[in-house]
Amino acid sequence: MTQAVFYIAGVIIPLVYFFMYLIGGALRPGYSHLSNSVSELLSPGAPNRPLLVTIQSFYALLHIIFGVGVLWFVQRSASDQLIGRIGAWLIIALGVATIGTVIFPQDAEGTQATSAGQIHKILVFGGLIPLSILSTLLVGLWLGRANLFPGFSVYSFITVAAVVVMGVVGGASVETRYAGLVERIAAIVTQQWLFVLGLLLLLN
Repeated sequence: MTQAVFYIAGVIIPLVYFFMYLIGGALRPGYSHLSNSVSELLSPGAPNRPLLVTIQSFYALLHIIFGVGVLWFVQRSASDQLIGRIGAWLIIALGVATIGTVIFPQDAEGTQATSAGQIHKILVFGGLIPLSILSTLLVGLWLGRANLFPGFSVYSFITVAAVVVMGVVGGASVETRYAGLVERIAAIVTQQWLFVLGLLLLLN
C-alpha cells in the first residue's frame, strides 16, 4: 500500500498540471490557451497567483514522490542498475527544478526583465526540458535491459523523439500566436509518459 502511494503520484502528475492551467485560465480574463504560456499564470501580480503557486508546488512535490517510488522500484528489482537509479533521481530533480520555477517566476508580460525572470528561463530550458528528456531515456533504457514491461522502452524512445521535435517547434513558435498551444502539446507529450509509467508500476 505504501508503494502504491508513490506510484499514484505519477498517475496524477499530468492531471494536476492540466487542472492548474485550466482553472488559472478560466479565472483570468483575456487569457488565451492558444497564445499565452502557462508560466504567465504564475508571474508576479498575476490574478489568483497564490492559488496557482500552491497547485504548482503540489505538482512539483508529486514529481519528487514519484521519483522516490521509481527509485524504490529499481533498487528492489532483481535487475537493479545504475542507469535506472540515475533516471529515477532525474525525476526527483525535475520536481526540485519545478519548485525553482515557483521561487523564480517568469517576468510579467510588458515588464522590465529581472534576475528572477532570467533564472526562470534557465530552469525551464536548462533544467526542466533536459531532465524530462534524460529521465525518460534512462528509465526506458533500464526497463529494456531489465526486460520489464515489454515494449515500454521503445515507447520511451518514441516519447523522447517527440519531446525533442516539440522542443524545436516550441522554440520556433515563441513569438507566434500559437505559442501557448504548442507548449500544451509539448506538456502532453512529456507527461503522458509519467502517467503510463505510474500506471504500470501501480498495476505491477
